Amino acid sequence: MSQENVEMLRRSNAAFNRGDRAAAMAVYHPEVELRDLQPAPDSPERLVGRAALEAYWTQWEDAFADLVAEIEEYIDAGACVVTSTHWRAKGKDTGLPVDLRTADVFEFADGRVVRATLSYRNTDEALKAVGLE
Repeated sequence: MSQENVEMLRRSNAAFNRGDRAAAMAVYHPEVELRDLQPAPDSPERLVGRAALEAYWTQWEDAFADLVAEIEEYIDAGACVVTSTHWRAKGKDTGLPVDLRTADVFEFADGRVVRATLSYRNTDEALKAVGLE
């Protein structure tokens, strides 16, 4: 099942990067919990529900052009998938570039992401969080 989780997340990420919100969101459970360990100023650290996640996505689209999350590595961690993610964008008003690398954890249950924790500083920290060191 865990390789299936990797493939679902891979398809969701590809949809995110092409701006296909419906396809990107399809992998998320309706009551998904998203936690950002390093939230942007004035952004919540925790969101619950797909509707909240979509509203958050809208905020990012309003602020940034060319928003891309390039997942450079997918690590099968049983019920979780750990990713090494390269986020890039450009501020719409400022033109300032965003270039950020994070490690993220996506927890699956019944074929859907039920919890996503973003912005671990590195893959080792994310792996430790899921019990793999």
